[in-house]
Amino acid sequence: MDSINNEEKENLERISELNSIFDDLVTDASDLVKDLFWGVKNYLFFGLVTLLFGVQEIVYNIEVIQERLYIPLFIGGVMLFAGAVQILNYFRLRNKYSRLFEVQSQLRKR
Repeated sequence: MDSINNEEKENLERISELNSIFDDLVTDASDLVKDLFWGVKNYLFFGLVTLLFGVQEIVYNIEVIQERLYIPLFIGGVMLFAGAVQILNYFRLRNKYSRLFEVQSQLRKR
């Protein structure tokens, strides 16, 4: 009997903790969505910047690459790959949270 009462007390404590967490989430939901939106946009921005740095690395060192020194080509290729991954993450996250972003934009219009 005591073990059942202890379990119930622990469950009630957990429920009250979760309720306080959810209350904070509801209160800060608008700010949370805004931060998430700009965090997702940062993937696109930094992905494009990284792509541009990769292209710049390859173009700037084209003469060195023709002399069979491939380190700048490797660095540029890695930067192109990293930029592409960041941009793909942007599209993945944008699709994942698109419904949330739409609700936020509709609430902002009201």
